[in-house]
Amino acid sequence: MSNFSKFFSRVITVTLSILIGVLGFRFYDNYTESSYLNSFLEDAAVVSVLHKKSSDDFSLLLNFDEINREQFESTLNKIVDNAQEAYSLVSNLENSYSSKERDLLEISVTSWLKGLETFQVSMVTLIDSQYSQEIEVSIAESIVDLSIGDKAYKDFIILVSERSEQENIFLPEFYNIEYTELESGAYKFADIIVQRARKSSTGLFLRKDLAITGVEFLPTPITLTENGHSVLLNEPVAIQVVIANEGNVEEFEVILLILVSDEYGESIYEKRAKINSIKSLESKSYFTDPIDIEPGVLHEWFIKIEEIENEEELDDNLFTVTGFIPPEG
Repeated sequence: MSNFSKFFSRVITVTLSILIGVLGFRFYDNYTESSYLNSFLEDAAVVSVLHKKSSDDFSLLLNFDEINREQFESTLNKIVDNAQEAYSLVSNLENSYSSKERDLLEISVTSWLKGLETFQVSMVTLIDSQYSQEIEVSIAESIVDLSIGDKAYKDFIILVSERSEQENIFLPEFYNIEYTELESGAYKFADIIVQRARKSSTGLFLRKDLAITGVEFLPTPITLTENGHSVLLNEPVAIQVVIANEGNVEEFEVILLILVSDEYGESIYEKRAKINSIKSLESKSYFTDPIDIEPGVLHEWFIKIEEIENEEELDDNLFTVTGFIPPEG
């Protein structure tokens, strides 16, 4: 083989090696980018599912006449939890992948989370405190953030759909998501929300009220005198006290005071009891220790629930009953 032929052969070999290398790098780059994109789209689809459920629940939440305080708080907590999960998912995406689509999704989840957290704090403050202009401003700011998230997500859907058509990319299902359906008028919308909440008929605003709803002697009295005194059997006497939570929030560490005194004013029994918790609209019974009382002497049982913070109705925290064992002989 001539020197020229050998040289030409080497040139071809080198050229083919370079070409194969270039094509290989391009294939690897395309494969890697495609892998990152598919992973991103899968995570974005999860975000879409989370916020679709949350945005639907958020719309129901604003119909204050259809939801009580407990439902309102639990639903809002779940909405914020979903938003935090979606934010974490996007924040932990593969850093090597960057695109306009990712930027828009990050704006969406960040704005939605900020808006929902602000809305949660503002609404809890509104229903537990006196109205102030600052609360309404805070609610308006939350609406602005939610609207920004809505707009960024809508742009994300448009962009990712266009890319799918151009590059023949398979797209998972992405839901339409709108928390506010607003492009302007956040402060007016906030005012509407406040007025709806304040006029709600389902007990959304904080109401704290404990009440003694019944007291019974144990064992059951023989009869009742014309003066309302219970005639008791000649054996140790106890009482059953029924305490009801007539407010709309669960109460903890409810303190019950019981004092038994005779007709001469002498105290013969004192008890300070604690009930760990009573849920809203729930009743619980407390049974005192059986005590011996002197026959022929009228006794009074004075029962009181200690006042809780922000309790408005206190008259039903007090209860008294009287009874006696008939004198012997």
